[in-house]
Amino acid sequence: MRQLRPGNKQTIRDINRALILSLVRRHRQLSRVQLARLSALSQATVSEIIGELLSQGMLVETDVVVSDRRGPRPTLLAIHPQGGFAVGVMIRPDGMNLVITDLLADVVARAYHPFPEHAAPDGVLQHAAHAIWDEIRRAGISLANILGVGVGITGEIDSETGVCRDAYILGWRNVPVGATLQRALGLPVIVDNDTRTLIIAERYVGLGREHETFVLVTVGRGVGMGAFVHGELLRGAQDVGVEFGHVTMQLDGPLCPCGKRGCLEAIVSDVGLVAAAQAAGLADAGTTIEALTARAQAGEAAVEALFTQAGTALGVGVANVITLFGPSLVVLTGEGLCAGELLLGPLRAALDRCVFGDRMRRLALVVRPWDPGWGPWARGAACLVLEGMVRPPLYHSVAQERATPAVISFNA
Repeated sequence: MRQLRPGNKQTIRDINRALILSLVRRHRQLSRVQLARLSALSQATVSEIIGELLSQGMLVETDVVVSDRRGPRPTLLAIHPQGGFAVGVMIRPDGMNLVITDLLADVVARAYHPFPEHAAPDGVLQHAAHAIWDEIRRAGISLANILGVGVGITGEIDSETGVCRDAYILGWRNVPVGATLQRALGLPVIVDNDTRTLIIAERYVGLGREHETFVLVTVGRGVGMGAFVHGELLRGAQDVGVEFGHVTMQLDGPLCPCGKRGCLEAIVSDVGLVAAAQAAGLADAGTTIEALTARAQAGEAAVEALFTQAGTALGVGVANVITLFGPSLVVLTGEGLCAGELLLGPLRAALDRCVFGDRMRRLALVVRPWDPGWGPWARGAACLVLEGMVRPPLYHSVAQERATPAVISFNA
C-alpha cells in the first residue's frame, strides 16, 4: 500500500525539485524567471534548486537566449541528456529486449538477450541481471550515472512491490521481480505491466505530452490498454484495473487463455484469430497469424470475415472506453495491427455506430505503426525511471506480506 509522506521540509524540497524538472522537460527550455512564474515558487527557491540540479549534471545552461527586453538576456535551462541514464527491459517468453536511454529518453544502447530454455523465473531473472550489467559496461556508462532499471512484463503486476502476480503468457505467478533484480544489481528497479510502460512513454516523449486524458490500446498476442485521466495514470485498486483485454464481449464466447470465456482478447488477439480459424476448419495446428493475414488480404472471404468480426469487437470495446472516459486522444498500436484495414476498417465503422454523443468529433484517433525492433516496449520501461524524476514524490510504499511471496512458482 501507499502512504502519504510526512509534510516536512525534505518532502517539500523533493516536490519542488520534481516540479522544476517537470517544467523544464515539458517546455524544453526555460529561464529562471519563467520557472519561478510557472512554478509559483520564489526566485530564491528556484535558484537554489537549479544550482543543485546544475551541479548534479541534470540541467544545463544553453547557449540559446530569447528576450524582447533591453539589457542582459536570460540564460535558458534545459535537461542535460547525459546527466543520467535509465535502463529499460521488456521481458518476453523467449528473451528480453533491453535499451539504455539518456534523460531525454533517446536510446544510446540496445540489445536482445535470449533466455535459457525452460528456465524457471529465478533463473530468468539472474540471467537478466547479468545481461543488464554487461550492457551497462559495454556502453561505457558509470554505475553512478544509472538512475534505475525499468521492467515491463505482460500480465497482472503490482507496481508498488514489483511482484508479478500472474502472467499466464510467461507462466509466472507471484514472482518478486523487483526485489530479485534489485538485490542482484544494487540499483533501483521499477516493475510494471508492459502496456502501462508503453503509455508512460507516450506521455513522456509522444503525443501524450499534449493530452491530459488519453488512452493507448495494444493488439497482438494479447490485448492491453493504458489510460491517463486528468494527467494521472489509471491503475485501479491494488493495481488490478484497466484489464481491457479481459472485458467480456460474449458470455458464451471462445475460451480465453485466462480461463474465462468471451474475453475481448479471445476474439481480437493473434492467438484468438488463429483459434477461431482452427475452430472453423480454416486452419490447422501449424497456421500462423502471418499466414492467416496473408490469406485474408488475398481475398479469401471466410478468413476475411474472421478479421471483420475481430475488428468490430475491438471497435465496440474501444467505443465503450471512449464513452466512459471521454479521451481527447486514442492511440492504437501493436503487432496485431499489421493486418491493417482488415481490422481497422471494421473498427472505425463500429466507432461511428457505438460512441455516445459527439465524442468522436473531439477525438484524435492515431494508429501507431508497429515497430518490431527495440523501440516502444523497452524504451517505455526506461521511461518508468525517467517519469519518476518529474512526478511529485507525495507517497512512499509500505511493504505488505503479499509483497514477498514465500515461493517463486513456475507453471510450465
